[in-house]
Amino acid sequence: DVHTFGLGFEVQGIRYPFLGPDAFGHSGAAVAQAFANPHSGVTYGYVRRRFHYPPEGGALENHRLAAAVIQSVTAP
Repeated sequence: DVHTFGLGFEVQGIRYPFLGPDAFGHSGAAVAQAFANPHSGVTYGYVRRRFHYPPEGGALENHRLAAAVIQSVTAP
């Protein structure tokens, strides 16, 4: 279930497995998305100007953008 919460935040490693199990954050209204990964030290925040409410939460482009951020900071 992608809507798993732990102590007020969503467990982001379920929605975005490449983040790992320690990542936490929240998807908000208007497809905003934020997360932090205490293991890697990476934080991410994204909002866009157009309101859209996908049922899975967060903007559809978040998966691609978040993966690119993680790849760029973990590349050798």
